[in-house]
Amino acid sequence: MSRGKEKLAFGAGLLAAVLAAAPTVGHAQFGGIFSAILSTITGTIGGALNEIHQIQADVLRTEQQVLWPLSLIHQAESYIATIKASYRGWMNNVFAIRINSATLPIPRNLESTFLSGQPTQFGNFSQIYTSTYGVQPAMGAAPTLNLQLMDIEDATAKDATAQSMAADQATATMLQTAQRIEDESQTTAPGTADMVSAEARTAELASMAMQHKLLAYELRERAMELAHRGTILKQSTANAQQLHQQLLNNLGGGN
Repeated sequence: MSRGKEKLAFGAGLLAAVLAAAPTVGHAQFGGIFSAILSTITGTIGGALNEIHQIQADVLRTEQQVLWPLSLIHQAESYIATIKASYRGWMNNVFAIRINSATLPIPRNLESTFLSGQPTQFGNFSQIYTSTYGVQPAMGAAPTLNLQLMDIEDATAKDATAQSMAADQATATMLQTAQRIEDESQTTAPGTADMVSAEARTAELASMAMQHKLLAYELRERAMELAHRGTILKQSTANAQQLHQQLLNNLGGGN
């Protein structure tokens, strides 16, 4: 073999050896990189994550033992469940008791209307009221003062009945609201009790506003009664003065 051919064969063999060794070197380099990344994740980052998880567990344990004791929460939930089981059905039955007592057809219809708790039926109430208590006399059928007294008293009675019907409806709504708040208090998450409490306070204020409105109307009714008594006294005084004047005239002592 000539010297040129020997050099060519040697170069080819060297190239083959380099090519054969190249994948092994590349694999070793990438394997080292992956090992470093894995070591960082499981070592440095993994340790930090474990510490974070430990802190979160400590915080949760503190919340359950100090801020929102889990045992007390379960105790409160059990207490609410007992209250509901013991009293809700009984209270609903009390509110549903029928107190109708009228027996004649027209008064029975009137009573059924103003006990319905539906202010939308007030349009029919006026007609049934008139059928029960009679029609307002026409002008001239009685002294003007008597007509006025009958008119204002009918109006007051109708207004008071309308207020009572609206109050019955409001009471039913407030009862539903109270039961919903009671249900929410049994399932509310720790930290949201203030929201449920605020809702309960709002419902309480609405109920108090309705009570004050009814009290104000009760005062107006009382004022009407006093005004009625005053009118009767005034009329009696006027009649007595007129009778006294007639007696004087008959006895010849009048002017």
